Amino acid sequence: MLLRQEDCDGVVVLSVSGRVEVGEADGLVTAAARLLDTQPQGVVLDLAAADGLSHETRCRLTSLADLPAGWPRAPFVLCPETALPDAPAVMTAPDRGAALARVRDRVGRRRTRLVVPHDETGPAQARAAVTSDAVVLGLDDLSDDVALIVSEMVTNAVRHAEPPVRLEVEVTDTEVVVAVCDGTPSLPVIRAADDDAEGGRGMLLVDLLTADHGVRSQPPGKTVWARLLRRRSS
Repeated sequence: MLLRQEDCDGVVVLSVSGRVEVGEADGLVTAAARLLDTQPQGVVLDLAAADGLSHETRCRLTSLADLPAGWPRAPFVLCPETALPDAPAVMTAPDRGAALARVRDRVGRRRTRLVVPHDETGPAQARAAVTSDAVVLGLDDLSDDVALIVSEMVTNAVRHAEPPVRLEVEVTDTEVVVAVCDGTPSLPVIRAADDDAEGGRGMLLVDLLTADHGVRSQPPGKTVWARLLRRRSS
């Protein structure tokens, strides 16, 4: 196997040529993971020139789907899309040009980022940042819901997780995604709150206001994310 690394305007392309032996597959996955950890604009793995991937090699390479990639981290794209048909969770493209275009589409989306103080001022600062950027981001009628979700998710991270706490909001024409990263790997727990409790309803509100939400492992911590769908204009 011959592995070549190129920098294409901030996007790292790993090009593989020749036969990929079974024992080399794990090293290829490790190389992609290390590149993603450097937080480039994105990583593209080009297998177009790889010869005769055996079934066992393909099985080993399906672990690419487990890489902590995709928003809010740097996107990872595999090409061609027929290279690993058994790894549907991997973002794919038909060729290198299309893969680079997919990465740049993600990078070019409207977003705001903030490192949140790990103290009682953090939630208010996060909410103020999103509110001040609402027009630039084009949040429109979702601005109040997004600000509330940001406040609740950041509050949960500050109270129950270790620093650093980072907020990122990404906006497209169809959705708004809020992500909060923290330094604790344990998953948040949704607990029923008493009627007279002052807190404990944060993730319940997130569940109520969003189309879906979840947690992505991001060692040494995690990323909690939530997605709101935008109303289609009539």
